[in-house]
Amino acid sequence: MARFKAVFTDVDGTLFSHTANGVPESAQRAVQQARMAGIKVFAATGRHVLELRDLGFHMELDGWVTLNGCLCFNENGVYYENPIDQENIQILVSQLAINPFPCQFMEKDLMYINMDSLQVRQALGKINTPMPLILDPIRACSSKTYMLVPWVNEVTWNGVIAKMRGLKTTRWTPLAADVMPATAGKAKGVFETCRYYGIDPKETVAFGDGPNDIELFEACGISVAMGNSSDEVKRVADIVAEDIDADGFAKALASIS
Repeated sequence: MARFKAVFTDVDGTLFSHTANGVPESAQRAVQQARMAGIKVFAATGRHVLELRDLGFHMELDGWVTLNGCLCFNENGVYYENPIDQENIQILVSQLAINPFPCQFMEKDLMYINMDSLQVRQALGKINTPMPLILDPIRACSSKTYMLVPWVNEVTWNGVIAKMRGLKTTRWTPLAADVMPATAGKAKGVFETCRYYGIDPKETVAFGDGPNDIELFEACGISVAMGNSSDEVKRVADIVAEDIDADGFAKALASIS
């Protein structure tokens, strides 16, 4: 009998290999076998579901913790959401009118950006994400926005966010950052998913490879760092698997089942 009831797994570098440009067959089989055995499997990613589609990531899973835990859903619909409050959105839109810079807005079924930028196009191309639609950001004042990606340097962004409240920024390049409610994160997504399904977080296992997976590890009972993870991630994991391209996901899941 499995030692756990659910698996929460990152996508990029954990389930999806950017070397092979796909999910290893061994990982696909491992996920199918786990689900057949009654273990629920959830993706836990910072990406939007549209990005996953463009990435070519297609798997049948029990649920999706997306946008760093801000939007969680399954085949029946959204079971947890944590949008950015409208006061902050209105402040951002007014600041963009005064001092324009590229900024992505993430809704449930839509990603868009307020202006074109060759720099953004090139950066998104490196993570296999097409340039979003270009729309007037005033749209955000009348719709739910779950995450922002301001494409601007830290100094400029700090000047904007100083006018806002209750947000946190996770910078992933000198040019770009994920901005979300301060209460958001992959760990929050895990807790809300476990609450929805009636699962004890201690009876879950987390797979990841990046710094934003550390909080995922802390939320779950067992943590597995892929062999291609940084030393920082490996140090905090309970188990270090082999590389994603050496069937690391499948081997690690089999070893703890």
